[in-house]
Amino acid sequence: MSDTTKVNNWNFPFKPKEGKLDPIQHLTAMAKAGGGYYPIGKNGQWHGGIHFDEKTAAVFDQTKVCCIANGEVIAYRIDKSYPKSLYLNSSKTTFLAPFSRCFVLVKHRLEAPALPPREGVTPVPPPSLTFFSLYMHLLDWDSYSKAGAPTVPAFMGDTLYSVKPDKAVDSVRGLRVRAAPKNGAVTALLPKGTKVKVAPSTDASNWCKLLSIVEGRAIPTLTGAESWVFIGEMQAVAGEPDTFLVADDANDEEPSLAPQKGLNVRKTGNGKGSDPKTGLLPVGAKFSLKAGTKAYRELQQIIEGQDVLPLSTDSVHNIKGFVHFGSLDTTRSEPILDQVHVLPKPYPIKAGELIGHLGQYQNHDEGSAKPLLHLEVFSCEDVPGFIAKSRIWAAGLPDQQKNLLKVYKSASKLIPHREDINASNPPKTSDAGTTVGVDLIIPQSVLDALPADHKLQVSTTVPGSSTPVVNRWWRLDNLLADSGGNPISGWLAEQEPITTRHSPWEWVGYDFIKETGRPIGKAAYFYDALRRLTDEERANYRALVSQEDQGPVKARLYDIIDTNRDNKLTATEIRRALAKPWHAQSIAQLITHYESEWFWKADKWDELDPLMGHIPYVDPNPNWESEKARIEQLSWWSSLAGKDGISADGRAWHFQPMGPIEFFGRKKHPIVNLHGESVELEFLDMYEGGELSDADIRLAAGDLNCEPGLIYAIARQESAHSSFIVINDERIPSILYERHWFKKLSQNPSFGTTNPEIYGSAYKKARRDKSGKYIAVSTGEEISINDAYGPTGRFQYERLITAYRLNENAALQSCSWGKFQIMGFNYAAAGFSNVRDFTRAMSLGDAEHIKAFLKFAKSNATLLRGLREKNFELIAAGHNGEGWRSINPDYAANIEKFYNEHSNAK
Repeated sequence: MSDTTKVNNWNFPFKPKEGKLDPIQHLTAMAKAGGGYYPIGKNGQWHGGIHFDEKTAAVFDQTKVCCIANGEVIAYRIDKSYPKSLYLNSSKTTFLAPFSRCFVLVKHRLEAPALPPREGVTPVPPPSLTFFSLYMHLLDWDSYSKAGAPTVPAFMGDTLYSVKPDKAVDSVRGLRVRAAPKNGAVTALLPKGTKVKVAPSTDASNWCKLLSIVEGRAIPTLTGAESWVFIGEMQAVAGEPDTFLVADDANDEEPSLAPQKGLNVRKTGNGKGSDPKTGLLPVGAKFSLKAGTKAYRELQQIIEGQDVLPLSTDSVHNIKGFVHFGSLDTTRSEPILDQVHVLPKPYPIKAGELIGHLGQYQNHDEGSAKPLLHLEVFSCEDVPGFIAKSRIWAAGLPDQQKNLLKVYKSASKLIPHREDINASNPPKTSDAGTTVGVDLIIPQSVLDALPADHKLQVSTTVPGSSTPVVNRWWRLDNLLADSGGNPISGWLAEQEPITTRHSPWEWVGYDFIKETGRPIGKAAYFYDALRRLTDEERANYRALVSQEDQGPVKARLYDIIDTNRDNKLTATEIRRALAKPWHAQSIAQLITHYESEWFWKADKWDELDPLMGHIPYVDPNPNWESEKARIEQLSWWSSLAGKDGISADGRAWHFQPMGPIEFFGRKKHPIVNLHGESVELEFLDMYEGGELSDADIRLAAGDLNCEPGLIYAIARQESAHSSFIVINDERIPSILYERHWFKKLSQNPSFGTTNPEIYGSAYKKARRDKSGKYIAVSTGEEISINDAYGPTGRFQYERLITAYRLNENAALQSCSWGKFQIMGFNYAAAGFSNVRDFTRAMSLGDAEHIKAFLKFAKSNATLLRGLREKNFELIAAGHNGEGWRSINPDYAANIEKFYNEHSNAK
């Protein structure tokens, strides 16, 4: 079995540009593409993926490419700059056409869920499949190196940091060099990190003659005249007599001699103004940091700009400490360029994380380069065998996992909507309607997203039974068609066996096709379909055209989309078919086996020479020569053949990339282990990312007409910089559960009897001693963990889920959420119509936290006044209530302390 972590979540490569798209709409949106359809492109050649281009940009936000499923990056290629093909235009003028051959290859493992345990039955491993997602034609390195360029993917190069120009406001500090002891003229400054050799002191004054600079340099360079330094403000270097380091205690400033500016390096990173300064990082230096989440991160190594004043190449290793993270820009070291790079260690990546950005691609018949992504999903394993096992396995899975509704051709009907149809007057199966003329599988997510008045549940009493029969009706608009292929709308009754429910693991509707033929046949067919073959060519290629016409993929596509029944398939027909849900889904359910287009074999392309009017050395076709050279440069398969599950012969099973996402679906809610069981947190959505930046805080401060340091201080007090926590690889908002609020909101004394740990008086602040006991801060007495706030993280969610199972809304309102720890019962003040909308927004990212805080602050007169007047006690009362002193008497003092921390953060 593969070591690759199994897929537990899916994500579409792009977000919709506006609103939301359901899985079927994602399929039909591919009709917008200018070409690159699956499984046959507009040039008639077999095509194993789909294209996103300037036309699909009307539907999708294509500013970044996201990974479609959990997996691991195993290889990539990024060129310094796009290669170019030399072409001739119709005027016989040559031009250079750039094309991206940059790609990222991700390895995934798809595994069926475990069967429910059965007594006496030994569990067996579920069926699994290794597959790959390929993201082709991505951005080149030169584009990432430009000003304002997008973020480089995390797996390319190392993360480096630099000082933001507007944050470089700190002066060079160090030790003065004097022409004579004590009061001699100042001739230079020795920056922090400089190591010097001095003459032995002859008295107790600590003034010594400077003999040499061992590491570092003076600013400006010393002239050779006699120089003196005060060793009382330097640090003696162990094992090196009369050698000293300019370090923490040397804080002289000489702006006229050393006017450079930068960002201070601090000794401990505690955020206090008294934290000693150990060095200065100038603009232009690039450095790495150790991992961390706090406001100050530890400096790891200065990588570039070691000789930018006040730094010196031989002394930068002496500068150690912490830098203010909010004052830094992020960049990347240069990755391996211009070749296929197989990662020595695969890089884990999650669904929705950054893969890259669309690169530029210009075809021979285009006037300019355009943005393009080729997305492909394939497997080199026995896909039919895996699906056969998966279908058998699905029979043992719970019915709750049957989240696909299949509608059958000629079995169901749609009843037209009438104004009088509602929950108390639902449609009847005997009502007149239009017979459905197509097959379609509808994911439950599509049905869940319908407006409330588009879904009805009807309970019918059955004689002799206390359990009523529940029938569901769904109002579907233009999702189905009649027998003539015309879209129809109306109410669909969900009823067995006319409609059936299925698990995604049944792979219902999927079909396998082993494609045959060669590029020459497909090209001949394509030109014949467009009536571009001469009579002589048609005679020469008749057999190939016929063979291609009867090939497996063409035959299957004829069944689906040859609308004019001329036995010829064109790009126009394919595009029109993709716009129809029933056709788009049928095409997406074709799994095709063919040789990869990224597997270079010269002979299969040379075979096209006659058709392309190319006779080497005699009557060449320059454009075809350039095109073949481009195809070879685009190839990459041979670099991985026989490794990491990539076949040696270039053959693979290909999936329409949107198909598995449609069926298995994007995970809607985080799933974590609480109380020893797997729990889906249905009140949260999946994390989308984005940390709160200094710029975000400044914008919010401007909106509230207050100082940025005050907003920073509240966030620092409430969440200590950690607005999200990670449990079982799920990033979820940090919370604090308050049982006294659950008592007040649920008002059910029985909860206090059964679960006193989550229903009762307010928790006490407590510290944990070395033996693990909880000691109340106010009394010094030992208390039960049930009466203490307890640890952060999983413990708080375990309390929440216990309360949630007793009273959902009261439980969610009894927690404080996210970076600003806004109580759930304040959802309306934070701008939400209900508490679930609030908690789901809190789960998305820091951007939602600052939005909620802005609305909360504006609706809270006390808090708003405190912010505008810089009154720390009013801020405490506004954010924590009038009784804040009994909850946390240090709150106002902490806000003041963190405000000063922000003001001194340099």
